[in-house]
Amino acid sequence: QLVHPLLCMLISWPILIFDVLLWVIVMPLVVLPVWCACWSILKLARQPVPMWLTTPWETLQSWFLVFHGVRVIDAEGANTWRLPNVQNLEGCIMMNHRSWGDFVIDPTMAFAPVVARAAAIGATLFAGLIGLFCGRVVLIFRGWTTRQQLKEKCDKHKRYLIFPEGTRRASAPDADQPGALRPGGLKNAYESGHAAHIVVTVNKELIWDERRGNVSCSTTLYRARHPTPVFPDAFPTFDSFVAAVEEAWKTTWARAYELRAKHEGGRATLM
Repeated sequence: QLVHPLLCMLISWPILIFDVLLWVIVMPLVVLPVWCACWSILKLARQPVPMWLTTPWETLQSWFLVFHGVRVIDAEGANTWRLPNVQNLEGCIMMNHRSWGDFVIDPTMAFAPVVARAAAIGATLFAGLIGLFCGRVVLIFRGWTTRQQLKEKCDKHKRYLIFPEGTRRASAPDADQPGALRPGGLKNAYESGHAAHIVVTVNKELIWDERRGNVSCSTTLYRARHPTPVFPDAFPTFDSFVAAVEEAWKTTWARAYELRAKHEGGRATLM
């Protein structure tokens, strides 16, 4: 009974480490010349540039998701990586945070810059630098970036992505229950008047799980979206806005887990 888990760990961790190094060091260097050639050819031919070729960042994301066999089942039937009508969305897109893989799948879904700490950019090496130089990362320094500076950075973008839980929760004891939302990102959205678009996706940690040493090349994600944005100007106080976001978050969370239970069987883990 002890040998099997040990063997799994001895096999899975080297595979994960290899895969991480492949996508944060090697593939970014491969993507750059390929993107440059493809983008230039399309421009010279006066052909439209697809979303996955918008910048090297989007190209790297798409390659990653194809390589890891990521599929999406959406509660509303929009079974694509991108959120439906994503280019017309405006405001703050709030998504649940599970693992390192979120920094690929979630910006792909939102087609938006992600608010990320400098430590996350450092950990993702060349991949993180590509995102930064392509303007697809809103960089913050914990303890240094003020709320006003964050507001100014976010105001430059039509939409941006945050993880309101503030931390990766896949290995938490209550990982399958909606956790408390931290006020920082919510306060920025409220004070900036940015609509909150809530999206919850289940199984993201199966792509990369850096705390258990797992990686998968065939993952089905289950996604639910709150039907309407939460508009700050509809609430007289920040506390009432937070209460509305938390209620919408819990409802969307329940729908996402019920969707997985429907397709994979078993019982949805809810509050």
